[in-house]
Amino acid sequence: MLTISTLQKKHFSSLDPLDLELIISFILKKPREFILAHPEFILNNNQKIKIEQFINRRIKHEPLAYILGYKEFFGYTFKVTPDTLIPRPETEQLIENILQQVSSKKLFDNLTILDIGTGSGNVIISLAKKILPTWISDIQVRKNRSLFLYGTDKSAKALAIAKDNAKKNNVTKKIKFLQSDLLNYFLLNSKKNSRLKNCRWIIAANLPYLSQKIYSSSPSSVKNFEPRSALYASQEGLYYYFQLFQQLQQLKKLYAIPSLTCYLEISPEQKIKLQKFFNKHLSNHTIKFQKDLAKKWRLACLTI
Repeated sequence: MLTISTLQKKHFSSLDPLDLELIISFILKKPREFILAHPEFILNNNQKIKIEQFINRRIKHEPLAYILGYKEFFGYTFKVTPDTLIPRPETEQLIENILQQVSSKKLFDNLTILDIGTGSGNVIISLAKKILPTWISDIQVRKNRSLFLYGTDKSAKALAIAKDNAKKNNVTKKIKFLQSDLLNYFLLNSKKNSRLKNCRWIIAANLPYLSQKIYSSSPSSVKNFEPRSALYASQEGLYYYFQLFQQLQQLKKLYAIPSLTCYLEISPEQKIKLQKFFNKHLSNHTIKFQKDLAKKWRLACLTI
């Protein structure tokens, strides 16, 4: 006879207690509070086998999000697979800044919000969930003003997960997901996207930004399980951002964008290099950097 308490004692030294609680909760299809309140609950044989399988995977450092198949982010639940990066709490800072920018304007022109490298879709879906109710309800202010939401990714497999998450979060009809390498789709299809011209644009970019040194020193739960293509970038982690910056001014001109703001999640040591690059290659721009809760430089806000 195996109870929750017996299982917890067995794996006390080999597994984080919270991880174990979440695994048991998932298999039993009970809230975590049930696990805490009923240590005497007896597990049947099928439950025992499944829980032990999940425990063995976790002991081998497989991320819990991949084992359970989901991750909580910004108050919403997102399906994740090894084809997508696991959403991080640090990325919520990027969303908060965009929400603040959107809500600070009482009157809007047409607005396009683009999430580049959308992965599981966690950023654009969270933004849609927060922005759409206000946008729709404030119809008198926004009369004849449109909101366009896009999520792009190079990976077709990641886009399939993003679309599934949009469906689960009831925003399927509000977001258009496209396969694109950075801004290529928009640069090559400006005639088809004429409705996006003269819009204000807000771009969220959480692109691969780990240098070889940082990627090599990352924990095995990252290196051995999460997609390398979503983490590592050459040129000290800045390859994709350098490519993106070269495209931004083309986009601004092609779509006659009156105001373009790009929010970028970065690695702390990249701040100085990025600032020098902006100053050298971009004219008429402003750049601001923000620290995360750990007091490390984590977010760059570029306006051109």
